[in-house]
Amino acid sequence: MDARSQAGTPPPLSPAEWRFASTQRAGLYGWFSRLYAQEVTDELFRSHFADGGFAPFAGLAELGLAAEVQRLDDAVAALRAEQLPRLELAADFAQLFLLDGTTSALPYASAYAGKDAASPLYGAAEARMREFLTARKLAIQADFREPADHLAVALAVMAEVAEVAEKDSGASDLPTAAATQADFLRTALLDWLPHFVARCQQARPRFDVYPALAVLLLGFVRADMAFLGDVSGGAGAAAD
Repeated sequence: MDARSQAGTPPPLSPAEWRFASTQRAGLYGWFSRLYAQEVTDELFRSHFADGGFAPFAGLAELGLAAEVQRLDDAVAALRAEQLPRLELAADFAQLFLLDGTTSALPYASAYAGKDAASPLYGAAEARMREFLTARKLAIQADFREPADHLAVALAVMAEVAEVAEKDSGASDLPTAAATQADFLRTALLDWLPHFVARCQQARPRFDVYPALAVLLLGFVRADMAFLGDVSGGAGAAAD
């Protein structure tokens, strides 16, 4: 992805540049989504976390996230030193994302909607996401038995939207497409993602992989918001 949030007005993005950026962004959102959807499988661990494996997060250092990437890299290195690293990572996944909200970091938007919510896991945020999916004829995979406001769902939607945008590359449509994506990021993710990230740090699992991953994800989403804001001419300006 091209970083275009530096001082001054960036040049207009060409359709070819938009296609390239969309492909890269879709891949990263899909990667983050898979890591939050379930425990890391043996295959995913070997390809992404084992020594010498492909680390898709490495390229994010180019977006000004070098410190976040280094933290995750250090956490993965510490994990590799264990006798059964994938099982250790699975235990941390369970501690962080599968327990009650008082001792973990629940990956649901509704869990951060406020104490007045009648049922944190099935609140207004979950209903809004289901409406969004229905309006765009999208569906959650049948074997993913989680509420619609799960973090993995929002990330998968962004991957899908970015992939569709890669094919819709008319230069006159780019600002509108970017603004639409930025609006989704703001309402479906950035409204609650910082709170989720903070809970990941407080939960303190045995290894730092998931807390570091959460910080990197937030940095990536904010960088993507800045990118989309540049493409849209400011309509998708970054939000805290």
